[in-house]
Amino acid sequence: MPHTGDWSVAIAGECMVTRPFSIHREGEFEEIRGLFGAADVGYAHLEMNFGNSSDVYPARGDWFGSYMLADPGIARDLRWLGVDVMSTANNHSLDFGERALLSTRAALRGAGLASAGTGQDLDAARAPAFVETPRGRMALISATSGNRPHEWAGVPKETMAGRPGINPLRVTTTYVVPSDAARHLRSAADRLNVLRTSKDCKPGRTGRMLTAGEFQYNLPGGQSAAGEMVFREGDEFGIHTECHQGDLEGNLRSIRSAAAMADLVMVAHHFNISEGPRGDRPPRFVREFAHRAIEAGADIFVGHGWHKTLGIEIYRGKPIFYGLGNFFAQSEFLERVPYDSYETWGHDVDALPTLTPDVHPLHPGLDTPSPTWWSSAVLDVRLTDGRVTGVTLHPVELGREVSKEAKITRGTGKSTEHPLTEGRPLIADQANGARVLERYQRLSAEYDTQVEIDGAVGRVRIGD
Repeated sequence: MPHTGDWSVAIAGECMVTRPFSIHREGEFEEIRGLFGAADVGYAHLEMNFGNSSDVYPARGDWFGSYMLADPGIARDLRWLGVDVMSTANNHSLDFGERALLSTRAALRGAGLASAGTGQDLDAARAPAFVETPRGRMALISATSGNRPHEWAGVPKETMAGRPGINPLRVTTTYVVPSDAARHLRSAADRLNVLRTSKDCKPGRTGRMLTAGEFQYNLPGGQSAAGEMVFREGDEFGIHTECHQGDLEGNLRSIRSAAAMADLVMVAHHFNISEGPRGDRPPRFVREFAHRAIEAGADIFVGHGWHKTLGIEIYRGKPIFYGLGNFFAQSEFLERVPYDSYETWGHDVDALPTLTPDVHPLHPGLDTPSPTWWSSAVLDVRLTDGRVTGVTLHPVELGREVSKEAKITRGTGKSTEHPLTEGRPLIADQANGARVLERYQRLSAEYDTQVEIDGAVGRVRIGD
């Protein structure tokens, strides 16, 4: 039987949170806490590991990302703010290995926070997290796309334990090229002796099954794995992404189960990959997953991973938020940075004892001013009988102006060469808030969603 009743949900974005914050009492901060306190349930995405540096060790990496680790006590501050449930599946979930993945879950649980998206094995990572409220029972499913294979949680088999990790939603990527380009690419691959076609897809052979007309660069680095670089001839250049069918069905199964056991179902999808440079539109596979999730029983779908706000779509009476943006941005204050990160960012690792966490560059997204990194909105979502009846957007800023120059308005430290931004959210003033809302307004219009600016807030116009 369909669930009934009215729900209010407070939704915030990505929490790269490294500093305690429950000591603060500004009116603009208390207002955020009030939004969570007034809701039936509060959600945010955790882009952080909680653990003690003496108990965990960093995973080996060569990527331009921060290694996220903070004091477990910060989980209590998130609970103080009014957050009830958090998604934990993302590309940082195993920055410090399985120990930190599990200590993060333990810290959240100890603070009274429910979490979904990571676990001791795939069953645990894919399972819904449930929150009991006076209004009813809420469920959250959390998945991530773009992680490396060793980060995918595994399933127990016979005498083998399952692998701790994230709940994956893998992606199938095909590069579409016009006929002239396809001919040149085929010729180059043939001369390099790395060409693979559908004729090579025989029983017992590894790799992606290619259809007629598709071909693949079977590069040395991927010959013992499923491989990438699959091309298909088409009318024009393009990158086509689709959800991995096994992962898609596994997640839909979890959503259907949650819908049978809860009154409100929310799905969180973290994606750090894109079809080319990160623009203002989500990849095709994200929209595919969002629609399928709602068809399977989800009431709210949220996306994050690009650290910027994206458009809002209303699909079958349910809201889809393709990009929540940052809610806390405090990676500059990470106190434990491993060798790998210094090396990747080009620092002299022979001088490692002299390198300190304040050196620059060391963290992504902070090299140049960004009009989107330092702002987002807290969303007040209202539903009645399973259909959205209202969405109010409360813009927040994290210590910089919402502008191309992104001038620092709340800094920390005395550095003049590379000044640091506090990174804690406050309700934005009229000018900065308007810029946040105008971006939502422009990007949501592409999905025929009208965002009306009403003073300091935005309101999604819900059709009759």
